[in-house]
Amino acid sequence: MTKEKQLFYLMQIAGGTFPSGGFSQSWGLETYVAEGKVRDEASFIDFTTTYLDSTIAKCEGPIMHEAYRIAADWDEKKVRELEDLSCAVKMTKESRESSIRMGKAFMRIMADITDDEKLSDVKRMCGSEGISYPVIFGLVCGRLGLDITESMRAFVFSTVNALAQSAVKLIPLGNKQAQGIILELYQAMEETVKKGLSVPVEDVSNFCPGFDIAGIIHEYLPTRLYMS
Repeated sequence: MTKEKQLFYLMQIAGGTFPSGGFSQSWGLETYVAEGKVRDEASFIDFTTTYLDSTIAKCEGPIMHEAYRIAADWDEKKVRELEDLSCAVKMTKESRESSIRMGKAFMRIMADITDDEKLSDVKRMCGSEGISYPVIFGLVCGRLGLDITESMRAFVFSTVNALAQSAVKLIPLGNKQAQGIILELYQAMEETVKKGLSVPVEDVSNFCPGFDIAGIIHEYLPTRLYMS
């Protein structure tokens, strides 16, 4: 795949219109807004930068990177072990289910639209249980030979973009404000990419008790727009 086509491909699979289910998740943001902890542009930026550092840079990013490496030298046992790690570091049921819902949707589509037999093997291997999003995203990018740095950028940006679109509805923010926030977060996103590529999978950490608590109590909110 040419460099130009790789960019188009990454924009497609990480874009907001790709039906992986990111649009239905708020990753604790809805709880933070309901409690008044995130209420404006500044507090949303604080929320997002913290989420990027704790959940993406030190956890999901390194896991995605490791999946990418495994994809090049395929080993089903290693795929299973990485998936076990990806689920184990999610401390709450809500965060695990959110990741698996997205991963299952992403896997189903990618296995069907690519000719890679290994991705079809993953779909059969996971069955109804599914697979977490960072693992399948890394496997897909690795099997398709997409550039790892650009793949990580797409992975990180998709999270920020989804959160920004959620903030538009929840806080609420104007669309112009949301785009300005994304621009302001470019440096934080690039730092997240670097960490995601440099943190060894053995050092994966997901210490974010505030987000875990927000996920746990989300189902008890009086009204909900999102699943997490």
